[in-house]
Formats: sequence, structure tokens, C-alpha cells
Amino acid sequence: MTKSNVAALFDCLDAWRNLPAYQLERRADTFFGLFLPLALDHHLKPRDISVDPRIIPEFPLGQSDTNRSDKADFFAVSRDRERAFLIELKTDMGSLRDSQEDYLNRAVARGLDAVLCDIRSIAKARNPRVRRKYYHLLRAIAALDLMTLPPDLERRIYDDSHGVYDCINRIRIPSALPDIEVIHVLPGSRKAMQCIDFKSFAIAVEEQGEIGERFAASLRTWAGVEAGNKGPTAASGR
Repeated sequence: MTKSNVAALFDCLDAWRNLPAYQLERRADTFFGLFLPLALDHHLKPRDISVDPRIIPEFPLGQSDTNRSDKADFFAVSRDRERAFLIELKTDMGSLRDSQEDYLNRAVARGLDAVLCDIRSIAKARNPRVRRKYYHLLRAIAALDLMTLPPDLERRIYDDSHGVYDCINRIRIPSALPDIEVIHVLPGSRKAMQCIDFKSFAIAVEEQGEIGERFAASLRTWAGVEAGNKGPTAASGR
């Protein structure tokens, strides 16, 4: 991608965010995810915490008494496996919802063991296509040393589904797991919330090549001018 293409892409996001039905969060979450480990490290540096760069988007949080789930926008874990983080991204301060805070806080109160047990249960979907997608999630969690998958699970998922549910039941979850906390990524700060505001995010990414520099410029625009208000519609990045 050339520098002019990078600029054009973010110019579109800067302008289109002002339109009535445009959802910036869904279009920009890839860029937030790309740079989130850097922003988390920057935010957590005073606590001497560094995160594993292998973050997981759309992380399921099981609902009470159902086999369905809510979602945290991203999940991350510290390199020392002492802390886990549920990250909630909002590109509009007005889109914060009490219902989302409730299920995030519920996950914190229940602990990571319960959250992972829920994922193990939800992975036993009837639809094979859905099970295959959950297998990739299970692999991503296992890569973070937060569960151990049976060696025959891949074969049961893809080649021979006989006994697949029993195989999923044999997924082992460690007895010692990180504590969970919630971090919000928001245009501005909010009292009583642990937040990375967009200006801080911009500082963390502005030296990360052409995309990081241009993303930082847009972040400062999004932080300074609420969508739909009068103000600049494109950040120059210069």
C-alpha cells in the first residue's frame, strides 16, 4: 500500500464517520487490533506489564443459563501470564452501554476459569462449520498457554466427528490462571473506568511506519471532534 493509498483510506474514515448510518468501529477495528499490543504496553508500562502480541478479537463471554455468548472486542494476556485483559473499543463516547459493562464485570467476577469453561462448552456446537471456527479459537487460546487441547481434536473436528464432544470435554484448563481486568479504548477518558484514550493510543502508534503515523493523525481528529460536529473531516498526518 502506497503512502497516498494509506492517506486516502484514512481520509475516507475521517469523512464517512460523520454519516448517519456509518459505523466507524466496525471498519477501524482492524487498525486498533493491529496496534493494540503497543498501546497496551504503553498504557501498562507504569505497572511493568507487557502483553503477549497474540491478541484475540471478538472473545466470547458465556451468558448465564444459555449456550450463547456476549463478546469482548479483544482479549489479551500479559507475557508473564499474571494478568488477562478484556478490551472494549468504542469510537463514540455515546455508544457506551450499561448492558455491556454488566457482562464485562460479570466475567471479571467469575474469573478466567469460568470464562474458558464456557468457551469449551460453546465449542460443542451442533453445526460442524461453527465447530471448525471454534476450533481456531481454541487453538488461539491454547497458544497462549491457557488450555491444552487433546492431540486428536483436529482430526475429530475435520475428518471424523465421532466422539467430538467427548474430545472437547477433554480440553484441560490450568488450575492457575491470570486475574481479569477490563480496559476501555475510548475517544476520551471516563471516570471509574480504566481507559486508553485516543490521544494516548496515537502517541503509542505514531512512529510505527506510514500506517501508524496516519492512523495517529486520525485518532487525534476522532478524539477532538465528535462525529457529526463541525470540524476537520480529514487529518493530514503532517
